[in-house]
Amino acid sequence: MDSANRRRRASLLGRSLAVVAVGGLLLAACSSASDSSSSSGSAGTANQAAPKDEGAPVNGGDLKVGVSAQIDGLEPASNRWSLDGNLIASSIFDPLLTFDENRNLVPKLATSVTPNADGTVWTIRLRENVTFHDGSPLTAEVVKNNIDKRKSNPLSGGALAPVQEVVAVDPTTVEVRMSTPWFGYDYTLAAQGGYIEGQAQLDAGPDATRTAIGTGPFKQVSGPYSPGQDVQVARFDGYWGDKAHLDSITFKGIVDDKARAQALKAGDVDLIFTQNPDTIAEFRKGNGFVQVEDPAAEESFAMLNLGQPPFDNIHARRALAYATDRAQLVENQGLGVTQEADGPYTKGEKYYNEQSGYPAYDLAKAQEEVEKYKQDTGQPSLSFTLDTSEGEQILAQALQQQWAAAGIDAKINLTEQTAFLTQMFLGKFQAAMFRNFAYVNPDSNYIFWHSSQAKGIGTGSINFGQIKDPALDRALDTARATSDEAARLQEYKQLTPTLNEVLPYVWVWHNDWALATKDRVGGLSVPQKLGFARQDAKPWWDRLWLKPSSGGGS
Repeated sequence: MDSANRRRRASLLGRSLAVVAVGGLLLAACSSASDSSSSSGSAGTANQAAPKDEGAPVNGGDLKVGVSAQIDGLEPASNRWSLDGNLIASSIFDPLLTFDENRNLVPKLATSVTPNADGTVWTIRLRENVTFHDGSPLTAEVVKNNIDKRKSNPLSGGALAPVQEVVAVDPTTVEVRMSTPWFGYDYTLAAQGGYIEGQAQLDAGPDATRTAIGTGPFKQVSGPYSPGQDVQVARFDGYWGDKAHLDSITFKGIVDDKARAQALKAGDVDLIFTQNPDTIAEFRKGNGFVQVEDPAAEESFAMLNLGQPPFDNIHARRALAYATDRAQLVENQGLGVTQEADGPYTKGEKYYNEQSGYPAYDLAKAQEEVEKYKQDTGQPSLSFTLDTSEGEQILAQALQQQWAAAGIDAKINLTEQTAFLTQMFLGKFQAAMFRNFAYVNPDSNYIFWHSSQAKGIGTGSINFGQIKDPALDRALDTARATSDEAARLQEYKQLTPTLNEVLPYVWVWHNDWALATKDRVGGLSVPQKLGFARQDAKPWWDRLWLKPSSGGGS
């Protein structure tokens, strides 16, 4: 494949579709923040580490950052944030909890988050003497109102279904009372579900999405936000923690991957966030660029709708899995940058299971499964529509060609992204290209895999593919109901082979995300250690700095 064609293919792999319908509000996992002895797995092994000698931090300068998507607003309680949204929001809002480099929960705005014995009451104790950017204090009442607003949101509220009541016990103590046990609720507080906005923003009505009021190390200074605009934040000198090194950060949404890389080369931005294989491969070579990577991100896959033909038939699903040559896709479309996926976790992560049970590529078996499907259903062929947005069109075409070799007829339907996501939510698809599962822990996927979230075609479901499997339900429910971490780990490690027996997804690869700079940004060792490609808070913007030799320091 010539380099121009490789760039064209890579640039179209594009933006993540992963769960922007519910944003990052759904993160959850399975241990108390007060127990730092438990490990949640690695943050993701960087393929290229940050330079060992970055020098001493320097204060001052405006960092210009190119991100891969335009966000829809600046309110944690209502807006829908992909990884890019979490990047921007993390400069403005502190979460109640965050992660250390071993993916253990550690305090942030909360000093502790602890459950009662059966996991039905969670007590949040807040840090004292914290103020929002408008000067108002952080109180238990404000935190209660944040949680209540999330629960009332039509999209995020479903994820908080177990939350029955939130009570401000005293000025610095909140109790979250559940209708059923939920060991793992604390992990929702280390992502968008834990970002805390000021009361004035909560009360701002439609303007709540335009003007951010957080407690973070930077405050919004670019004026009321509208989608498509840059977001500029400035150092908040009233911050309760260590003050940021940078004077300000300007986030620029540059959707086109090639244009984003060119902006870095031209010096229009200092740092870019990318999952474009061609860009990552180019900057791995060095040549004045420094890059850190995190492959523990979301997975790319074809999502199958089990609620209607043809994929209500297991032989149809098996046929696609056997007919997919993931190694070839990684080589030709992923340019060797991405890693083959056989489930939602990468090697080295706590919940990865080597015995995934996912079918290996076997064209003869794929053809056999096609014949079994035709015998079962009386259909003359296995044919269906594969929906995709522009960002996944090239990968969809590669899959279409592979499946055709097994006698499978997939017709590609290209759909604008907003309409595409609506189709997914309503279950009005047969198969669709998708990205998801950029979460630390399997409890986050409860809403995607549990039968209680499969509401039927046309109703609106977060369980997009209408998965209804008793073994999956049992594992997810059992893990939520036990305080025993070892027992939860055992249940969660079995989720991958159980899921692959059902086969709602045709796995392709694990996406690799990178932060790249023209050797101008210091402090990249911090996100490299913590990981930056999951749907969680990014508590490291205050540790980045600009090197004075490039004109960034003072």
